[in-house]
Amino acid sequence: MDLKMYQKDWHPADIVAALRKKELTLKELSIQNGLAARACDTAMHRPYAKPETVIAKALGVHPKEIWPSRYHANGTRRRFLHSKIVAKQAVKETRGAKSV
Repeated sequence: MDLKMYQKDWHPADIVAALRKKELTLKELSIQNGLAARACDTAMHRPYAKPETVIAKALGVHPKEIWPSRYHANGTRRRFLHSKIVAKQAVKETRGAKSV
């Protein structure tokens, strides 16, 4: 079995912590890269290509390392026809992890 197939996305708190270690915030990253102030924050909970790339670049990794559920093994983005459904599921999983 391929373990990467079962790899989960980083928890949003882990992403924020990694950015803080580099003395960055999601808002700063968004503004520095010409995005709306909350764009990187939005990418934490739903697929959003440009901010995902910005966050990953700041952390020195490929976006698929942070969000494996959003990328194919070869690094190309998955197409999300039902992004809201995917986002709701991710939020539900995140909330479930908090209560455990």
